[in-house]
Amino acid sequence: MDVSTLLVAAVIFAATYLQSATGFGLALVCMAVIPLVIPVEDAIACVAIASFFVNFFIFFANRAGFSFRKALPLSIGIILGIPIGYYALRGLDGKMIIRLLGIALMAISAWDFIQGRFASKFVIPEKAGGVFGLIGGVLAGAFNVGGPPIVVYTYSRPWAKVEAVAILQTVFIAGGTTRNLLMVHEGEYTRELLTMVGWSLPGCLVAVWLGKLTLDRVPQVLLRKIVFALIFFIGLRYVISP
Repeated sequence: MDVSTLLVAAVIFAATYLQSATGFGLALVCMAVIPLVIPVEDAIACVAIASFFVNFFIFFANRAGFSFRKALPLSIGIILGIPIGYYALRGLDGKMIIRLLGIALMAISAWDFIQGRFASKFVIPEKAGGVFGLIGGVLAGAFNVGGPPIVVYTYSRPWAKVEAVAILQTVFIAGGTTRNLLMVHEGEYTRELLTMVGWSLPGCLVAVWLGKLTLDRVPQVLLRKIVFALIFFIGLRYVISP
């Protein structure tokens, strides 16, 4: 194992722990760090492959919370959205779109915090799941940043934490399958990338177990605050990114 593979495996381990504990975060953490180790194009492919397996691991650990009815609209939305973003929007000004996404994420997170001080709250309608899935799919296909809109919708619902994590993994598996098939079709995979991911997977299993222990011990209210705080800082990073 060379130094690059070791560093990539360490980043994927830490990101997998975060995703297992909260339901999301792997792609965001990996894409912030792994391009410092390997070229950006290789990093995107590496994260896409690793995420596909990690999502299955985390889903299995939280399978008791799975709900087909709740996951279906989001899953259909992301499956339809990814090809649109992948083929139609990759040529747009990605920096401007990502900054606009960052502003929206910061506003949603701030609004969620403000609402906590009032008796009545605005709740995103459950029927909007397909729309949020579609938005996430388009962003994922074009710029690999599709997770936050789906996380915002999921954590806005009155679902148990294990249920939210299981549904998120289901949606990410649907999206990951779609994106990986497109990447295979475009010839973006190499034997070196597959080997790099292969070395990372044993550590991912340990990280999933540690994250699951954390998830089971964190109170629901605290987890929601942590998630929306993470969403706020993700949005801030999108806004100030060069």
